[in-house]
Amino acid sequence: MIKLHNSFKIFYNILFSIIFLFFISISSSAQKSIDNSVSNKKYIRVDIGHGALHCPFLSPKLEAKLREIKNIEDFFIDRQNSFVTFILPADTEMTIESLKKIGTGVGYPNDDVVVSMGDKPLIIKKSPK
Repeated sequence: MIKLHNSFKIFYNILFSIIFLFFISISSSAQKSIDNSVSNKKYIRVDIGHGALHCPFLSPKLEAKLREIKNIEDFFIDRQNSFVTFILPADTEMTIESLKKIGTGVGYPNDDVVVSMGDKPLIIKKSPK
């Protein structure tokens, strides 16, 4: 009877180890898929200096041009703090330079258009009111 008890004990230890390793592997693969989903996107912020996003002539032109970009997601415009954010697929052909050209193309001065791009969500700090 003792040998039977020891064999069950060994069996349960092996079974527990297999189940534990299984859950560890699932957790690891879930984390990898989360990491990959973040890196499959480009997070963009376009800042327009001197609060110029209030301009009733240039601002609508800039918004329209940016919205024409293929596969754009989560477009957000903050006229009060003078910036635009959106997400593009990582394999997009858009670069910081090409996005800056959109801003200058609608009439903003080159020095007033600042583009930030990253593979992780950008932290948006709003100015105090």
